[in-house]
Amino acid sequence: MNSTTPLRPGDPSQIGDYELTARLGEGGQGSVFLAAAPSGERVAVKVLRQGLAGPEAGGVSAPGRFLRETEILRRVAPFCTAQVVESGTLDGRPYIVSEYIEGPTLQQVVDAEGPLRDTRLRRLAVGTMTALAAIHRAGVVHRDFKPSNVLLGRDGPRVIDFGIARALDAAATGSGVVGTPPYMAPEQLETATVEPPADLFAWGSTMVFAATGRPPFGMDSLPAVVNRILHREPDLGGLQGDLRELIADCLAKDPSRRPAAREALMRLLGARERPAGTDLLSAGSAVAAGGAAGPRAAPLNVPAAGEITTVPRGDGGRSPSRAWLAGGAVALALASAAMVYGLSTRGGTATAPPRTSAGPPKPVAEVTAAPASKTDDVRLPGLKTTLHENPADPVRLTTVIYTTGKESKGYLRDPASGRFESAGPFQEPLISPDGKWAAVLPWLKDSIPQPYDFIRLIERASERQFIVRLTDKRLQNFNPHWSSDSRRLLLTSFQATTEGRRPVGFAVVDVAGAKASLVTADAQGATGAPFMWAPGETTVAQYYGSGPRAGLRVFDLRGKTVRTIPGVGEAYGTEGAISPAGKSFLTTCPDAYAAMCVWDFATGRRRASFSVPKSYSTIGWFNDAHVMYRDQTKSPQQIVVVDLKGKVARVLADVPSNEVDGAPGRSTHRFTRTPRL
Repeated sequence: MNSTTPLRPGDPSQIGDYELTARLGEGGQGSVFLAAAPSGERVAVKVLRQGLAGPEAGGVSAPGRFLRETEILRRVAPFCTAQVVESGTLDGRPYIVSEYIEGPTLQQVVDAEGPLRDTRLRRLAVGTMTALAAIHRAGVVHRDFKPSNVLLGRDGPRVIDFGIARALDAAATGSGVVGTPPYMAPEQLETATVEPPADLFAWGSTMVFAATGRPPFGMDSLPAVVNRILHREPDLGGLQGDLRELIADCLAKDPSRRPAAREALMRLLGARERPAGTDLLSAGSAVAAGGAAGPRAAPLNVPAAGEITTVPRGDGGRSPSRAWLAGGAVALALASAAMVYGLSTRGGTATAPPRTSAGPPKPVAEVTAAPASKTDDVRLPGLKTTLHENPADPVRLTTVIYTTGKESKGYLRDPASGRFESAGPFQEPLISPDGKWAAVLPWLKDSIPQPYDFIRLIERASERQFIVRLTDKRLQNFNPHWSSDSRRLLLTSFQATTEGRRPVGFAVVDVAGAKASLVTADAQGATGAPFMWAPGETTVAQYYGSGPRAGLRVFDLRGKTVRTIPGVGEAYGTEGAISPAGKSFLTTCPDAYAAMCVWDFATGRRRASFSVPKSYSTIGWFNDAHVMYRDQTKSPQQIVVVDLKGKVARVLADVPSNEVDGAPGRSTHRFTRTPRL
């Protein structure tokens, strides 16, 4: 079911003969409202942001040109489209009234359920191509075909917002580049020419997104995406058969080589000619709807704040192939119209996460044994980094993210085989200490189409997944940390400011209780430092300040400051700095250069200090007597384990120079504490 929100102050209550009852959403073009027609039927009213007041051109006013253009839209036959009912202007702002379609967008479904498979993907392809054939037959070009303009209604897919960009364009300047970069055709980018072949290119890109969770030319920086569209071949993922061939033809650089919508629809229906005695658009609509008894698209269940909901399979009963969770730890600048990629799951639909007896966390026994010396080498796919592991290690590398200015590669470890599998970009996964759960956090927040921030929980044995709504989108949540018993997740809630992100509190996700709680806290002077679990995990800690006066604050789970440890130095990074048993914490020494200090958490006294390379980055604790950091003075660089005197006990990994900070790319290595996966 489509999610609605109440009308805001300043929103109109009436437009023409239509009574506005709620908000359906808001985008770059304007706001969409749910409204009641005089007959009582529900309709969607889109009030466009672009005003039409201004000088007349050629004796025809801008509103007149808009109304003339939108009148053409009413000629589009309602085959797999949301039919336009009427259009008009309100105080110089244009609006369009269309048929109300109940159901989520393709963008939302793929984000929540993962890529579409088999019959469901085929019906989507047939339905959307039927819509384009109907749109083109009426002499209209969509101009902005993309996943968020495809609704998955109960009677099949419906295409919306066709021709609106052209109507606005004609009423304003008569020219200009309109579209969403990852779905724009080469000629659209180079000359702003938009003819029906551009819609076929956008359709091909949208189908690749539906089938793989990503557009065929990537979704990172705008220059990189544009360069791939103009000069590179598309990445079609695992698409096979005639659908792959058709999509490849639609993605031809030369628009003259792309099929027309009618020809493409006949290919999808398995005929080069119109089926005998059957109207082509009617046949396409019937296939898209799956017949009278065919399966219907499941509406997206949008949770309320702090609520958890389950995500059903999106395959109509079949188990899709595994698509590994996305990895990400370094934010990249992205153009508008970015998105967060979804993930697919196997196994049955869940009704709730398994509930366990919460109880207080059990104390963690202190471990100080020296690292085992005998190791096995493990090479990461796609990278030249080599791990040196031993089964007795108290930590295990579970996630690797490699980012450049043009792309992001993530790797997540298979719990059964121990191999690293390729993961999609732009999300941050975190494996629970017991290995039973993976939490996946979108970290390109502005690209999330939902008006709230959320985190996914994936039960790794069954591959069921759950979505927990965290906060409204005005706050952004980062830096997830599992509790030692794998029952809770801690995230830091930030508010965006002109000077960067400012922490304002933290969110606690209770897996067994199926809810998330937002706690505000006085994080004055924290300057972006995240919250982390404090010993006992009934409190949280956060670094504050800079230089010799920097310190550590401890808060209870209501956000009240209960303790301050001043003068211990700055945080070394964003990972948890407290030892596994909770007795010690790490800082950069306040009174020495290139030195690391170890402090007693109970007393605040210094336990140890030791020198580190002039160029290094700390990763965290190996066990309670050993620390891991990356020595950036070596070539290749090394991830090493050192004791609290700074003596190197073992090398954990060799990292080549082209996979480190300051080079063409950056690799981030995340270790999960055992029990083993």
